[in-house]
Amino acid sequence: MLIFVLAPWTAQGQFRNDINVSLFAGGTVAQQNVNNRGYWYGVYAEWLPIKTAAGFNFGFCVLASQVDFKSNDLMNKYWGTSTDFGAGIVMGKYSEFFSPNFASYLGFNALIKRSKDVGTGQSIIDNYQLGTYKLTQEDWLLSTELNFNLLKTYGWRDQLFPRTQLRLVAQVPLKSKRESFWNDEPILNSAFWNKSSFSVELKQSICRTGYYTQFEPKVYAGYYNYHGDKSHWLAIGPEFALHKQGKDDFLAIYFLVKKQVGRFEPHLNQTQFVIGINFIPTNLNGWY
Repeated sequence: MLIFVLAPWTAQGQFRNDINVSLFAGGTVAQQNVNNRGYWYGVYAEWLPIKTAAGFNFGFCVLASQVDFKSNDLMNKYWGTSTDFGAGIVMGKYSEFFSPNFASYLGFNALIKRSKDVGTGQSIIDNYQLGTYKLTQEDWLLSTELNFNLLKTYGWRDQLFPRTQLRLVAQVPLKSKRESFWNDEPILNSAFWNKSSFSVELKQSICRTGYYTQFEPKVYAGYYNYHGDKSHWLAIGPEFALHKQGKDDFLAIYFLVKKQVGRFEPHLNQTQFVIGINFIPTNLNGWY
């Protein structure tokens, strides 16, 4: 879930500020089983005090977030939470004259995150008895992201297709610890859930309206690969954003259909509806 919401708030120069704060939240529900649902919320903040003669900006970032999830069918029920805290470095470069018609922003961030998962499941086993499964897993993760933006500044009909955004996100576990129990009896040699993941997201703004405060509808498309269950997903949908003239978005709301693809056994969670919101008050006014 968090791959949808950990946006790269690392732009600088005329596009972003030295201090950036993002508040985010969202939720997801399965198409065929509304009992499979989850939601998330959190805050991300960064400070970029270092500027080089070559136009690069460097700084530090912190993250705090939580994901809650619940699912059930006729035989099984599960609910859990995942809490993340992270800190790391950010880098960005804004180029006003990337080409005759476009400015650009290239950004990168890397965080070390501590993630703790706590979950409880209940299953009806062969003799129709109810069994309870409990787990706790703690991971230290390296999360990295590359973010590239093309911003139309000049040329014919510069209000059409004014911005293209590309994000590459990767996460790998550095250290993991897990405990699990079945009916309060320890499960020996319980396997870790592998939190490695990779995603590619592309957003294309369709048009821009307004003057001082501007509105941009976008098309959002993404590919996601999760190593834990070896699953592959595609997502598509609209995003609606507001921003001040010459600045990055201060509000973005998106609606996505996310579908599992490739070879897999059909299941009730294979198609999901996702809604999310990002609010970045530091992109309004008065932050430097």
